[in-house]
Amino acid sequence: MDDRLDPFLYDERPSEADAATLQEVLDADPELARQWQYWVRVRRRLRERVRECVPDRRLLVLYALEQADAGEVLSATEHDALASTRDDIEAALRAMPALRDVVERIQDEHAAFEAVWAQHRGEGTEPVAEEKPVAEGEASRSRPERSPRASRSHTASERRWGWRLTAAALLLGAAVLALVYGPQRTERTTVTAAAGEHKTVTLPDGSTVRLAGQATVSYTPGIDGAQPQRVRLARGKAFFTVPAGREAPFVVRTPAARAEVQGTQFGVVTGNDSTEVVLVDGAVRVSTGDEADEASSVVLRPGQRSLVRQGQAPAAPASADLTAALAWSGLFVFRSTPMATIAQRLQQQYGGIIRVAPALADEPVTGTFAREQSVQQVLVPLAQTLGAEVRREGEDAYRLVPIN
Repeated sequence: MDDRLDPFLYDERPSEADAATLQEVLDADPELARQWQYWVRVRRRLRERVRECVPDRRLLVLYALEQADAGEVLSATEHDALASTRDDIEAALRAMPALRDVVERIQDEHAAFEAVWAQHRGEGTEPVAEEKPVAEGEASRSRPERSPRASRSHTASERRWGWRLTAAALLLGAAVLALVYGPQRTERTTVTAAAGEHKTVTLPDGSTVRLAGQATVSYTPGIDGAQPQRVRLARGKAFFTVPAGREAPFVVRTPAARAEVQGTQFGVVTGNDSTEVVLVDGAVRVSTGDEADEASSVVLRPGQRSLVRQGQAPAAPASADLTAALAWSGLFVFRSTPMATIAQRLQQQYGGIIRVAPALADEPVTGTFAREQSVQQVLVPLAQTLGAEVRREGEDAYRLVPIN
C-alpha cells in the first residue's frame, strides 16, 4: 500500500484536515482507493476478532502480571475476576497466538515500570539532593511524619495506581499487536472438493459441511461450540449443518456475504460477485460486509432464500422449494412436505413406482437424506416417521401403508 497512507493505517477517527488529505490522495488514485477500502474491511474484521478472543482486554493485563509473579499489584477483586476467566483467556491465547506476544510485552513493560519506580522512590540507592532538589511547595509532603507502616501502605497504593496508568496505555498497544500479527499466526484448515465431487467435512464442534465441487472451504481447527467458528467459503456450494444449542456464533463468510447462525441447516452458493443462502431449519442472519449490521441485513426463516450481490444489501427473503433449490447438494431436503410429493421426487430420482396410501398422502414430513442412499434407505425412515411400513409390490415398486 502507498506509504502516504501510513499515518492513517490505525487511525479510525482522523482530524478533519487529515481526513481531507486522505480523501484527496484516494480520489487521485482509484486503485489505491480500492486497496484502502480492502484494508479498512480487514482492519474492522481483525478488531472484531480481538474483541471475540478477549472481550475485556484489562483481564489480559491481569493475566500477564500474574504469570510474571507480579500478582501483588492486583486487588482482591481483580484476583477474583481473573480466577473466573483464566480458562477463557488461555483458550484465547491458543486460538490467537499473537496474544502471547502481547502478554510478553505487558510483562516487559511492567519490569521496566518497576525499575523506574524503584529509582523514583530511591529504593536501593542513596538519594542525591543536588540532582533532584525538593521544591518549596513539596517540602511538607517530603517530611517523614507518618509511621513506617502508613508510609509503606501509601507507597503500595501509589505503585499500584501508577502501574494502572501504564497498563491503560498498554491496552492500546495490545490491540495493535493482535490486530497486525494475529491473522497471520492463526492456522486454518482448507478443504477442496473437485468438480462433480461431494465431500463432507466434520468440524470439531460437530458441525458438518457438505461441499459440492468445485468448492473450497477453510476453518479454524480446535474450535468447540463455546467458541466462535468462522468458516470461509471461497467458492462453490456448501450445505451446512450446525448443531442446536451452540453457545457461540457460527459464521460463514463468502466474497460477497456473511451468514451467522447458532443451530440450523442451510445451503450457500457463492461466486465472485454474488452469494445465495437457502435456509432449511433454524434462523440465519444474512448481511454484506464484515459485521452483521441489523440495518443492512435480513433474517431468513425456514424455507426462505436471499441473494446478496457484492457491495449491495441482501435481497428480501423469498420462499424457496428446498428440494429444487438444494438439489446441487446431493441431498433430498424436505420440510413439512406432503408424503405424496416426496414419493414423486423419489420416483424421479430412482425410477420405479412408489405409491402412498390415501391416509398418508397429505401427511407433512421433514427430513434430510443423501441421494446416494438406496430408495429403501430413504423410504423406511420416512414410513417410521408416519407410523407406516414399506411394502414391496414388485421388483421396483413400493407402497407406504399405515400399520394396523
